[in-house]
Amino acid sequence: MSTTPTTAGNGTRASNEGGSVPFKWAAFVLGLVLPGLGHISIGEKGRGVRILAGFLVLWFSGLLIGGLGSVRYWDPPYTNPAGGGKRNLWFIAQAAAGPIAFGFGALDASLIRGAKEDDLIEITMHDQTVGTAHRHTAIGHAADFGTLFCALAGLINFAVALDAGGRATPDRRGGGR
Repeated sequence: MSTTPTTAGNGTRASNEGGSVPFKWAAFVLGLVLPGLGHISIGEKGRGVRILAGFLVLWFSGLLIGGLGSVRYWDPPYTNPAGGGKRNLWFIAQAAAGPIAFGFGALDASLIRGAKEDDLIEITMHDQTVGTAHRHTAIGHAADFGTLFCALAGLINFAVALDAGGRATPDRRGGGR
């Protein structure tokens, strides 16, 4: 039985045999600031553009489904704390999307939280009391799915930024792939 390691990838990372790739913190941070920017910074422009396009589709799908309330860092009064209704905990995952999450969260807070009395409607709360909500806020499953889509976009962006930080810089001197 042989104990020598074999290369299965036919030398795809030939410049890094026997060692580990140093983590690129700049690419990681750039990937958190704007999805795909980390990959663009290390020379993988096509991959970075596809990452940005996929992120934007997922993020704005969440906003189309659940409205601005999908990205919320404060708990609205209609959540059910007894049933685990802490909606602002989802913002932790959404925050990995970078400044876009904080921008939409601030926009939601300025428009919805400080609403005029004319923009509020009466709703039946979880404990059968009557409460109020903004008339343009999604409630129920639409809000849940919109929040989930935006949280998934943030988590995927975090994973992609980690990939950009740990990826070996492509060697463009060799032949094309």
